[in-house]
Amino acid sequence: MKKVHVETWGCQMNVADSEKMLSLLHGMNYVLTEDESEADLFLLNTCHIREKAKHKVVSRLGVLREMKKQRPGVKIAVAGCVAQAEGAKLLREAPQIDVLLGPGKIDELPSLLNRSLDSGAPSMATGFKSPEIDAKDTPAADPAPDVVPPTLTGKNEVSRFVNIIQGCNNFCTFCIVPFTRGREISRMPEDILGECRKLLASGAREIMLLGQNVNSYGLDLVDKDLLEPGDRGPFVELLAAVADLPGLERLRFTTSNPHDFTKPLAELFAANPKMGRYMHLPVQSGNDRILEVMRRKVTVEEYRERIRWLREAVPDMAISTDLIVGFPGETDAEFEDTLRLVEEVQYSFVYAFKYSPRKGTAAARMPVQVPEAVMEERLARLNALQDAITIRQNEAEIGRTRDVLFLYESKKTPGVYYGRTEHFRLTRVESSEPLTGQCLSVLITGANKTALVGQL
Repeated sequence: MKKVHVETWGCQMNVADSEKMLSLLHGMNYVLTEDESEADLFLLNTCHIREKAKHKVVSRLGVLREMKKQRPGVKIAVAGCVAQAEGAKLLREAPQIDVLLGPGKIDELPSLLNRSLDSGAPSMATGFKSPEIDAKDTPAADPAPDVVPPTLTGKNEVSRFVNIIQGCNNFCTFCIVPFTRGREISRMPEDILGECRKLLASGAREIMLLGQNVNSYGLDLVDKDLLEPGDRGPFVELLAAVADLPGLERLRFTTSNPHDFTKPLAELFAANPKMGRYMHLPVQSGNDRILEVMRRKVTVEEYRERIRWLREAVPDMAISTDLIVGFPGETDAEFEDTLRLVEEVQYSFVYAFKYSPRKGTAAARMPVQVPEAVMEERLARLNALQDAITIRQNEAEIGRTRDVLFLYESKKTPGVYYGRTEHFRLTRVESSEPLTGQCLSVLITGANKTALVGQL
């Protein structure tokens, strides 16, 4: 039995991809290890969204190069978006790599690894599956894996990720994803449902469906001309089917692009309590000109309309978003528009980042780049505003009773359990009895910026 050490950077999609690769390696008699000293294979699944993430990978490869000098039999595999974007260049700069594969070539990991083991030479596979080919005949229409791999989050088996669509067709000017993950290709619904059933049978109680743009799910599987305004569409139909699976407590999904977010999707939250009362809906900016230059295909007023749909369906809906500060050409007044939107929507939390130019994107070629010091100041102001909103919302939970799905026990403090409310708020409870995997009523007794505190 050989051992593999897996390291994952980036989004939930990468975590799900790593778990899929682990299931493929299981078929080659590899088992997961956290002990680097006993690993026969190091698998690095990489992110290319921001420059910092790439630098972490390059630094890690330097450490593994020295390790490999002491243990020549160790193999190094690099997967993910950096592998796709850098390709042969990365192999030239880091010859210690034995296997390199992009996100669209995950299924080839076993053959690539065997080829490298047999020849001693690096093996590489990058590129994308073709969306023009019938999805039923593409590897993107992945059947449910034969082996349910252990979760790689290091915390629990209760909440599991399931990829439903690969790639993105939107080509936002700041985003490298269409170049590292290709065009949109949906998995077949029966394969997704099969995977969900296996995860639920293995102990999962919450499923999170993943895609670069989950709202587009299934549009490549149907005749879009036959869809009428107001139709639920393939994604809402998939959500309804997954929500009906026995054993499921909560169903979540990410990420949604607001330009094709539909009213039937908002209404599903009201119709099925398993959907919870939380939605992540990235806006990126609160200014129409910036949104147009970003090529987001939505105006601020259209985004507000989506928020209204959600809160008409569920009045206390918790909403989070993604925001970029310092996009090329963003003025002080345009940034103020973003602050006003944050104040208006009252997000439960935000993922806010300074703009990071990615080679090959349209935004990286724009002439007016915002100075680093200005981005730092704007990000600090945005975070301060959102922190105040989050603290106020969390403190308003004190005295209320919420249903909490418990996800894991603290490794540092036995008897301390963490879970999430329907509104996705992290909640801490002490208990002498095991709580993991249970959905229980909790009285909220305290709160801070990051979590609620409660008692059963």
